[in-house]
Amino acid sequence: MKEFDSYLHIARKNLIAAIDRPSSFEAYLKIVADLKVERVLDVGCGMGQMLYPFVAFRGAFGVGIDPTYQACRVGHDFYAERALSDRVKFIYGKAESLPFAAASFDIVNCGLALPYMNNARALDEIGRVLRPGGVLLLKIHHTHYYLHDLWQGLRSRRLLPIVHAGRVLAVGVIYHLTDRQTSTRILGNETFQTRWLLRRELARRGLSIKSEREDTTSRTPAFVISKQPAA
Repeated sequence: MKEFDSYLHIARKNLIAAIDRPSSFEAYLKIVADLKVERVLDVGCGMGQMLYPFVAFRGAFGVGIDPTYQACRVGHDFYAERALSDRVKFIYGKAESLPFAAASFDIVNCGLALPYMNNARALDEIGRVLRPGGVLLLKIHHTHYYLHDLWQGLRSRRLLPIVHAGRVLAVGVIYHLTDRQTSTRILGNETFQTRWLLRRELARRGLSIKSEREDTTSRTPAFVISKQPAA
C-alpha cells in the first residue's frame, strides 16, 4: 500500500509539473490531431493523468477506471481542484469487464497496466468499447523490462526481485508458446508482452499497430493502435 501511495504521489507531482509546461502534452495531442475526440477512456487509470491533455485541450469528456478506490479518489480530488470534475468521471472497476456500451470512446489509453490483467479479456473489452476509426494508446512491459529486473536482483543478491522477475518471465514464455496466460497461486498471471504477440492479439480484435510513440523504450514500448473503420 505504501508503494502505491508513493506512485500516486509521484504521478500527481509529475502531472502538476506537466501542466506548468503545456508543451509536455504536444506529442499526445499530435497523435490525435485529425481525430474527432469527444470521449476518452483511461483503463487502469491511476489518478487519470493521461486524461488531462484530452480533457483540458480537446474539450473531451474523460472516464478513468481503476481497480483501486484510492486511485479513483485521488484522481477525482485532483480534477475537482482544477475545476474539471464535471468533465471527468472515475469508476472503480476492472478492464476485463468494462461497464460501457460498444463503440463508446474515441480514444482508449492503457499505460503499463496490461501486464497485470487477463490480456485476452482486457483486449476484448477495449476493442469492444473503442469506436471504429478510434485510437488505442498502449504501453507494455517487454521481456527486456523483467530481464533487467532479474539482472538487477542478481547483482544486488536480492531474492524477491529475482523470484518476481522469474515468475513473470515463466508466465510470459508459457503465454507466447501456448496462447494462454496462466493464473496460478505459484506463478500468478502477470506477464510480459512482445510486438509479435501484441500484433497477434490485436488482429483478432480488428486492431492494428499504426506507429510507435515518442516515449517508447526497449523495456516499455508504447504504441498508437487503430481500430478498423466500419465498412
